[in-house]
Amino acid sequence: MKKIVSSFVLLLLSISGYSQGHYSGSSFNPNDYFAPHEGLIIPVWYGFANMNYYNGQGKKTDQLINNFSGEPNSLTIKQNVKTHSFILMGIYGGKGKILNANWGMMLIPTLNSPTASIALDYYTQQTGAGTYNFTNKNVGFGDMYIQPVWLSWKAGNFQYALNYGVWAPTGKYEPNSLDNGGHGYWSQNIRVAVKYKPAPKINVSAAHTLEINHWQKKTDFKEGTHLTFDMGGSYLLNSRGDEIGVFGHFTTQISDDKGTEGSKLSDQVGGVGGFVSYWIVPKKIGAMARITQNFSAENRFAGTAFQTGINILIPTSKEEH
Repeated sequence: MKKIVSSFVLLLLSISGYSQGHYSGSSFNPNDYFAPHEGLIIPVWYGFANMNYYNGQGKKTDQLINNFSGEPNSLTIKQNVKTHSFILMGIYGGKGKILNANWGMMLIPTLNSPTASIALDYYTQQTGAGTYNFTNKNVGFGDMYIQPVWLSWKAGNFQYALNYGVWAPTGKYEPNSLDNGGHGYWSQNIRVAVKYKPAPKINVSAAHTLEINHWQKKTDFKEGTHLTFDMGGSYLLNSRGDEIGVFGHFTTQISDDKGTEGSKLSDQVGGVGGFVSYWIVPKKIGAMARITQNFSAENRFAGTAFQTGINILIPTSKEEH
C-alpha cells in the first residue's frame, strides 16, 4: 500500500476568524487533498488553540472597532482566547473509478468549546462601547462538514484533485449568545489541488480553496467569500510509512460582507507549521501530532494551534490504489 493514510487531519474550527467562515488554511496535511486508499478511515483528534486579536494594521490589540451597526464603537475585549476541539471523522475511500479518478467521501461532526471565531462573532455584535469579556467554557456540538465529491487523478509523477464540500449549521447559534457552537450559516467549499513526487520519498502539493458563504440565520448578515492557498511537502521516513512534513497557507477575503450587520473590514491571515505521523500498528492504527503558527493576521483572531490524535484504518482491499 503506497498511499499513506495515517496523515489525515482536519481541524477546521481551531483557527478561524469572524470574517473567515468555516474553512481554515493548513487544515489538511500535504497529501490529504487526494482521495484515500480503499477502505474506511476513522480519525479521532483533539485540538488546542491560543488566540489573540489583530487589527487592520496587523497589530495585537485589546481594542476592537465595531462598525457593524451604524456608528463605530470601540470595544475593550478580553485577549488570549483559548479553545478546545474534539473531532471524530469518517473518511471512505471507494472501490473502482469515477470519471477515471480515485474517489472518496468525508463526514466531520465536531465537538468544541466556542472557537476564536465565535468569540469575535460575540464581540462584533455588541452595540455599545465598553469592556466585554468572553468567558464561556462550555463544550457543545459545532457545525458539520460533508464532502460528497472527492476525486483525484494520477499522471506520472503528478496527481490532481477536485473536492466539493459543504458546512452545515448543525451547531447552536443564537445572536449575541455566549455559548454558540456554530456560525449559523451554510458554507460551500470548492477545492482544486496538485501534487508532485520529485523523488520516491518526497511529495509536494498545492491547493486553492474557494469558500462561498450563505446568509446567517436570525441576522441580516452574509459572510464574504474567501480564497485560501495551501502548500506543503512531506518526507517518508521508512518502509513502515512513518512521515514528517511542513505546510503553510494564506487566506484572504475577496468579496465584501452583505447585510446591515456586515463589516466594512476585510481580513487575512497566513500560517506555517509541521507534522509527524507514526504507525502504532502498521497500516492499521496511526498517531500524529502537528502545530501551526499564524502570521500576517488582520481584523481577526490568530495565534498558535496544536493537534494530536489517532487514525484507525479499516481496509476493504489488499490491492494498491
